[in-house]
Formats: sequence, structure tokens, C-alpha cells
Amino acid sequence: MTLVRPHDCVRCGVTIQPGEEFGAVDVLDPDGDLEVLLCPDCAAALRRFLDGGS
Repeated sequence: MTLVRPHDCVRCGVTIQPGEEFGAVDVLDPDGDLEVLLCPDCAAALRRFLDGGS
């Protein structure tokens, strides 16, 4: 996936620019599927949490 415009990380709010690395998470919200974009630091924190870390 390539970004064509800036997006904010949904966790910390930092702006992710086109061409920068990011994490994408598919989650199910009450209205259906929702793709969430995370900056690399927040994506790493989520992976640690899901892996049972802190």
C-alpha cells in the first residue's frame, strides 16, 4: 500500500507522509471494516502488546 496523501496515526497523531513507512491494521468497527494507519513506533507497540509484551 502506498499513501497518496498525508494521514495521521490514529494512536499518537503524528502525520505520516507519502513515502514514509507506516503500519496498517484491519479492524472491525460497529459500521464494518475499518483500516487504521499507525506510525512505525505505534505499530511496533501494538505488535509487542499482541505478542503478550508490554
